[in-house]
Amino acid sequence: MKFAFVGDSDIPLFNQDLARTHSISDSKVEKSFSRHAKAAGPEDREVGPVPKDSDVLKSGVAAVPSSSKQLRPPLRWAGSKKRQISKLLRLISGKPEKVIEPFAGSACFTLQLNASRSTISDLNTDLIHFYRALKEDPEDLHVRFSALEVSESNYYQVRSRFNKNPSGEDKSALFLYLNRYGFNGIYRVNKSGLYNVPWGGEKSGAPPSLADLIAVSERMKTISVCDGDFEEVVRRELAPGALVYLDPPYARDEVRVFREYHANSFSTSDWERLVALIYDIDRIGAYFVLSYAGDSELVDALRRWEVGRLEVTRNVGGFASTRRKHSEFMASNYTS
Repeated sequence: MKFAFVGDSDIPLFNQDLARTHSISDSKVEKSFSRHAKAAGPEDREVGPVPKDSDVLKSGVAAVPSSSKQLRPPLRWAGSKKRQISKLLRLISGKPEKVIEPFAGSACFTLQLNASRSTISDLNTDLIHFYRALKEDPEDLHVRFSALEVSESNYYQVRSRFNKNPSGEDKSALFLYLNRYGFNGIYRVNKSGLYNVPWGGEKSGAPPSLADLIAVSERMKTISVCDGDFEEVVRRELAPGALVYLDPPYARDEVRVFREYHANSFSTSDWERLVALIYDIDRIGAYFVLSYAGDSELVDALRRWEVGRLEVTRNVGGFASTRRKHSEFMASNYTS
């Protein structure tokens, strides 16, 4: 695959209708996620692989402009960079005027950076509704969450209630419960849109306390929350001096990787517009930090901004025996 553009002059500023020179579709592969717990109900029909989990960043520059208070992210999230956050923040010089994180997940980057203005977004509307509920009323969220019994049998009852699409407040508490006690904290739905992650056991760490939720809610006072496509959100929010953190889900042309997250989840067909977006971010005087799996086509298009590699451990299936070491490509225009 070759991108249709090579240099800055070939990339139109804020082009909303980027031409695709290649039509890329995900290949069908055997699903590698092993069922490890008793499953119940129609949600369990489709099972897929588990995405990346990160380890160590090899290089970085400048001082860390983050808040001195370490927040505990309320969610467990596959691919979260919470263990590497201090290393990621070393790439940043000075404090950005605004932060935009369009693949929010655990939102640990934005929460720790604590800029005066920020926007987090994601295609996952359940995730976004949770953040809105947390921002607006952490006490109510904690009361509803704490009232749910922690057991395998109740987990499947909660999952069934969640899939019946209850009211916003209840659904956010159920979402937090499923995230805490579901297998590896992953989010996955079947083709019918039903959440189908099995019980993960009680050894998932201490649940977020009321103090944890209140602290994150306070931090979110300066954070706008929205759902939507990564490019649309960034182009709407972008301004000179802003920082965009890009940590898209891992995708490859020949392998379907965790597309159960969302019907329109990030895929190889989005690479071209991601690269064009990054060029536009740089062109208007804004900044970006990218962490990605490092497939050769994407790396070649962004080589001028490479700042190092991120050594990661991917849990393919969630078991220790299936963990594999990989290296993520890191790019940023802070050093260019």
